[in-house]
Amino acid sequence: MKKISIVFLVLLLVCAGMVMMNCPSDPIPPIENPDFVLEGGKYQVDFDTPKIENGKEYQVIFFIEECDDIFRGSYLGGKICYKMNLDDDSPGAEKVLSGWLRPIPHKVSDIKTYIWTFKAGDQNEDDVAVETTATTPAGGQQYFSFTAQNSSWDNYKPTDNFNIKGKFEVHPVITWESAGTITLGNTDNVAGKGELSADEMAKIRNMPAGSIMRLTVDLIVDNDKAKPGNCLGLIGKGYEGKIAINLPKKMNGVEVPPGHLTFTVDIGISSILEEVLTNNLTLHPYKMNGGTTFTKAELFQPKTN
Repeated sequence: MKKISIVFLVLLLVCAGMVMMNCPSDPIPPIENPDFVLEGGKYQVDFDTPKIENGKEYQVIFFIEECDDIFRGSYLGGKICYKMNLDDDSPGAEKVLSGWLRPIPHKVSDIKTYIWTFKAGDQNEDDVAVETTATTPAGGQQYFSFTAQNSSWDNYKPTDNFNIKGKFEVHPVITWESAGTITLGNTDNVAGKGELSADEMAKIRNMPAGSIMRLTVDLIVDNDKAKPGNCLGLIGKGYEGKIAINLPKKMNGVEVPPGHLTFTVDIGISSILEEVLTNNLTLHPYKMNGGTTFTKAELFQPKTN
């Protein structure tokens, strides 16, 4: 009888150990003392200056110092709006000055700087009508309406809240001056593909703060291969880069048509250096998506006068 009891006890201990081994680890706790909380993945940034004027370009810059781990992998989007009274939630109170747009890069990863470039009056990827004269009137209260979505591009539930340490800034678009070009690779006979040389990386590392790399993308838009919104390639460390180059859903408010397309993407040098750290940069256009090539990379620095 005692042997049976001992065996039974041993079995219980083994089972308990197996259950404990199969238990998921505790989730990483939310960060403490956040600068703001995204309730349901949404946040509104009010700003007085610069005043938005029709046809002019502006940048919204989102610096993430630290965020809840579960926020990583989220997609980002936003638009610039105004109301005559920010507390007015009645239909039609919100006036869109520049429609919904994704930043570069648009997916939260280890990159800490996210930049939207808006032109007042552009509908961008939004189905909501933009003001005909997209200028904030006297007394209008401006804001940046920010939305994060999960990895499936679905809106988060109202109970999904994320703590962030960081800040938003809104600026008129910087006037650029050329600082030369970057020599791209041709790995596997694909234009622009491959790791940059140490000399080319030195050019990037020596750029002043606030500089950009402007990448020219060339492809054939084919509904079976490269649909609007599809990822066309990656930039970063090795072939696992976190900076995605996507085919725009709209350009100048118009849906991207099938056929040959060339467009440019501005990537902050700060984002590049955050991604590659001490490594060299690798460009990886996706050959399967309509024969995508990266045909040119230019460096620009903020104009000082």
